[in-house]
Amino acid sequence: MTSSTQTAMPDSLMADSRAGQGETPAVRLTGITKTFGDNMVVQPLDLDIRQNEFFSILGPSGCGKTTLMRMITGFETPTDGSIELAGSSVDGLPTRKRDLNMLFQSYALFPHLTVFENVAFELRVRREPKKDITRRVQDALDLVRLGDLGERKTDQLSGGQRQRVALARAVVSRPAVVLLDEPLGALDQQLRKEMQIELKRMQRDVGITFIYVTHDQEEALSMSDRIAVMWKGRLLQIGSPQEIYDAPATEFVASFIGSCNIIPAISAGPGNAPTVAGIGEVPAVEVGAAEPVGSHVSVAVRPERMSVSASAPATGWSTTGTLTEAVYLGHEWRYGIRLGSDAHVFTTVPSTQLGPELGALRTGDSIFVSWAEKDARVLAE
Repeated sequence: MTSSTQTAMPDSLMADSRAGQGETPAVRLTGITKTFGDNMVVQPLDLDIRQNEFFSILGPSGCGKTTLMRMITGFETPTDGSIELAGSSVDGLPTRKRDLNMLFQSYALFPHLTVFENVAFELRVRREPKKDITRRVQDALDLVRLGDLGERKTDQLSGGQRQRVALARAVVSRPAVVLLDEPLGALDQQLRKEMQIELKRMQRDVGITFIYVTHDQEEALSMSDRIAVMWKGRLLQIGSPQEIYDAPATEFVASFIGSCNIIPAISAGPGNAPTVAGIGEVPAVEVGAAEPVGSHVSVAVRPERMSVSASAPATGWSTTGTLTEAVYLGHEWRYGIRLGSDAHVFTTVPSTQLGPELGALRTGDSIFVSWAEKDARVLAE
């Protein structure tokens, strides 16, 4: 079983990081590390990013995700390891000679140029034929739904429109890879949600590998084909959004992706249910090899996978807790519950499903809590 404090990558993750080897990956990292002085900010890792994939590198500030991206672009040189783009080594190649483009949060548009000329800039530097420039720029603007705004100056555009111009400029040369470093960070919440949908649509339409660096879980979950969760310079888990959310491999992944109840428990050994102080055995699925008997572990359960009731369920496992809070949030109620000796959990109940018995409970009352074995995971501390 893999702890979020261990340095080794789980065997299942190691296999997944090299998934899809029948096809040449868009990006292949082999034994990559990066050290600044005595600080290793990216620990040894292997990673394949597939052709035409929307791949997100997700983690908190300082976890090494931007450094990893900068090594792919050529802005940083790896301390060890090698990088391939489309099967060819780019070790030692400057950024301008790598078949990739970048999109940053600042957009870096030229305010004195029109939208069309901003998008055409790279093609003009490359001395592409004029008729090809006109066609390709118009295609890129149509892709981002700005086809009729080519003659406007960028300072006449909204934040969302400027973001689209920057994206059109990034894809107009049809690079093999586009790297996006938190490009939605400057937008308001509603516009960010709209652009999440648009970015995924554009990536699918243009057929280019996108590598998206973010600390925003919702962005990664809503747009990605696969996600790599990074922490303290290590890749903790790689998988689809559903795999990352439903089957976290470590405590950090469970708590960082969405909301999750982390319940202290003690391992009872292989094939046996872990025990929680003041409760006893609780149902949960083991992750990897079981920890030795008596080891401290955690049971991770998503709030929406817990069921609560005012009376004991007729079938299945359940335990009693003490209601510590009941908060009305409009579309749902949030219940805080103390379980056993030292666990505090919360769960949510849709307002439309709140029965009279549950609605009558008050702080300090007993409440029954249950979950299915498949919805809880035993994770090493």
